[in-house]
Amino acid sequence: MDKDLIFLTGATGFVGRHILASLLENDADVIALTRKNQSDVLEKINNSYPNRLKVVYGDLTNKIDMPEEVTTIYHCAGVILNEEQMQAVNVEGTRRMVEAALVRGCRLIHLSSAGVVGKTKDHLIDENTACNPYNKYEQSKYEAEKIVLDGIKRGLKAQILRPTTIIGTGRAENQDSILQMFRTIKRGWYRNIGNGLHNLIHVNEVVRVMHMLNSDAIPNGGIFISNNPIGFRDMANIVRLETTGQSGEIGSIPYGLAFMAAICGSALSFVSGRRIPLTLSRFQALTDKRVFSQDRIVSKLGYQPLHPIEDYVKILCHDYIKQGLL
Repeated sequence: MDKDLIFLTGATGFVGRHILASLLENDADVIALTRKNQSDVLEKINNSYPNRLKVVYGDLTNKIDMPEEVTTIYHCAGVILNEEQMQAVNVEGTRRMVEAALVRGCRLIHLSSAGVVGKTKDHLIDENTACNPYNKYEQSKYEAEKIVLDGIKRGLKAQILRPTTIIGTGRAENQDSILQMFRTIKRGWYRNIGNGLHNLIHVNEVVRVMHMLNSDAIPNGGIFISNNPIGFRDMANIVRLETTGQSGEIGSIPYGLAFMAAICGSALSFVSGRRIPLTLSRFQALTDKRVFSQDRIVSKLGYQPLHPIEDYVKILCHDYIKQGLL
């Protein structure tokens, strides 16, 4: 039987780098797509795997040179912050990957986001929850999903993964909101508000699920949520213990007082353009009790995380500390 040949987009991104490392460690042959100005890290890896990693220069806004022998496309590329590029990369780039997969008859593993659900009043969210994407990023990821689903109707072999907030090392410091939160907790500035849940998934688990989806044993065309939720209160207590050695419950701010402070914070942020620690959007996130169900990947894939989320929070604390970030 011929060996699989993987085509990976977003190879220098947060998830893409972890996927690439896992593929190479498991003896896969990989073609990694990257822009020329981001090629240094891949060139170093290529020197370690000269016969199994091929670096292709390009981006999803242009025609991609993809060999006919590709068996699976791992589509991890995406733009999160630059709204002007979201349509070209997240939407039209996905369309190019779908068409390429259809021509070659290969499988597409599409990395989407649980954020496509957008604003919903449902407390338990699953793959059947109606999507109401709110911001441009969510809208672009939802449009990309619809392109994949349309391709499936035309014979595309594909699976869609919707992870919640992905945690792990490897993001740029200024883009790592979890790192910023951990720093706030370590400094003693964090206070609990209500009993909100943080819907998280460690990047190692995202990688594991994407590999599991690359299988003929799974019915084609599925959408899967991956999520290991934890209460903000529990997470804060773990982070403080791991980073300072202090145990016990972190203090709380009364709900009503926090709400008024959030209103003031939002107004100040709007007027001054400065980043304010507590705004209405942050207040809503900290008090949100919605949970994303991953029952489908448990029942359909037999998936179980390698570690409970509490252990992943501890692991992440120590990873940040080792890298001098925390």
